[in-house]
Amino acid sequence: MAVAAGAVGAGYLVVRQPVTARPVPREGAPSLILISVDSLRPDHLGCYGYHRNTSPTIDRIAREGALFETAMSSTSWTLPAHAALFTSLPDRVHGCVDDLQWLDGSRLTLAEALRAVGYKTAGFFSGPYLHPCFGFSQGFDRYHDCTSYSRKSIELIQEKRFLDPLGPGQRMSFDLMKLSHDDITNPTVLREVTSWLAQRPEGPFFLFIHLWDVHYDYVAPPPYDTLFDPDYRGPVDGRNLLGACRKPPHWTAADVAHLEALYDGEIRSTDDTIARILEALEAEGLEDGILLAITADHGEAFYEHGLHGHRLTLHDEEVRIPLILRYPPAIPAGTRVGGQACIIDIAPTLLELAGAPPLPHALGRSLVPVLEGSAGGAPDEPAVCELTVPASGVHLFALRTPSWKVIYDFSRRDFRVFDLARDPAERTPLDENTSPFNLAELHGLYRGTAVKLQEAARRLPTPGERDTPPISKMTEAQLRTLGYLK
Repeated sequence: MAVAAGAVGAGYLVVRQPVTARPVPREGAPSLILISVDSLRPDHLGCYGYHRNTSPTIDRIAREGALFETAMSSTSWTLPAHAALFTSLPDRVHGCVDDLQWLDGSRLTLAEALRAVGYKTAGFFSGPYLHPCFGFSQGFDRYHDCTSYSRKSIELIQEKRFLDPLGPGQRMSFDLMKLSHDDITNPTVLREVTSWLAQRPEGPFFLFIHLWDVHYDYVAPPPYDTLFDPDYRGPVDGRNLLGACRKPPHWTAADVAHLEALYDGEIRSTDDTIARILEALEAEGLEDGILLAITADHGEAFYEHGLHGHRLTLHDEEVRIPLILRYPPAIPAGTRVGGQACIIDIAPTLLELAGAPPLPHALGRSLVPVLEGSAGGAPDEPAVCELTVPASGVHLFALRTPSWKVIYDFSRRDFRVFDLARDPAERTPLDENTSPFNLAELHGLYRGTAVKLQEAARRLPTPGERDTPPISKMTEAQLRTLGYLK
């Protein structure tokens, strides 16, 4: 796995693309800022109805723009979700579905599309799965590592210890993951982003900001660590959560509540960081003309289905994400969009609002018609979610509409159907007497979607030497076993 050429300074990896001649953006083209808050559940934000004051800045942005009431990720963990965000391709199509796969150069990204029409591009990331070795620096003039352990991560990569061999499935180095979970990155992201804004190049720009600190461990600095549960005196401190997905038997309801309070403190810390970034934009005279998008890669479970964290299931607590857009010239303040949007819709929407050509192979769709009122709500075509963890043999595939969700569990060889209108928390699967689908119809839903995604993957341009297959070997074997491939 080759790391993009870069320079290491002040402890940070900075990837710079070669400077080449590029077109001039169209007159009046807006600058774009895309903020991805890792592990952020929408139902822990005030604008989505949460009872705590976790998100005053995000709430204000939602009031000034558009809030999508239901938005779905492509999965429940960072690497494939960001690949879907950047390419507008579902996980099975972009091919970046586990720790040993990365986004190859044939997958055109949002940054590349904007750079091709003259935008200056910069990205700032703060978590391990956004590292350039996973292909996410494609299209960025500058791609900056804001982790505090970046020198160590480079050493691990050079020593080939970035990934640990675990047989057929491999995963990120435990050492590196532990460093990332202990990290506090918001101050560094703020410093580096505001510095870049003060020295930014002329003309429209695309700025991607990845904010990591909401991700566990929940180690927010004071006063955020005690902001929402100041009187707690129990054993829970929000640390050492890596791999600890099951609730300890001695934990009480107050302990679980405190874990959520620590998570909420991380959200408020991150919201205040976003506020200071907006202050920097205002100081530079930029805020009013910016097309701003705030979203997440996935959510976070708090034992709703017996587990804490993410990359565990495809239930809504792990795969629902916020989606908020603000662009005063085109988006009326106070817009709320019903229906269902998807993470793969974000890049097409931003490109259309910017007046840029669409990604040629995108499977997401622009949400601009919804924002302009020419459609009643976000499209109701089923969202596709997938989770593949080869090391543990987990392979889940889900189809979701606003009315129902089907989760295909290939390790258990079963289908679970949920009526989201009556059971939005997905507590009780429907039985064969109450399900709207019989077994043949469930197989047909999966087969039709799987074949459609496979065909989309085959239409993608193929480089001379492909880095990853269009679908994983595990997925291909399962499709053959089920008779969906010859």
